[in-house]
Amino acid sequence: MNVEIVTMTSQGQLTIPKEFRIAFGLRGSTKMAIRKKGGVMIVEPRSDFWDLKGSLRSSAKQSDRALRAARNAFEKKWARKI
Repeated sequence: MNVEIVTMTSQGQLTIPKEFRIAFGLRGSTKMAIRKKGGVMIVEPRSDFWDLKGSLRSSAKQSDRALRAARNAFEKKWARKI
């Protein structure tokens, strides 16, 4: 397992080392999912809208049909895929 030491800025930003970006095919702006497992922080790249399932919370109520239409419209406008 390769370990790199990185620094977190005062705004909470990390720089992912080039070796890791290449290994995971990360280019440009990329969404990430972050979760806590015990005392470990896990960061996982997400390549499209559907990979973010469970990370978006809303109190909005819509019919299944309206929600499906909204999801389809959003997916078409989603940032480029990795």
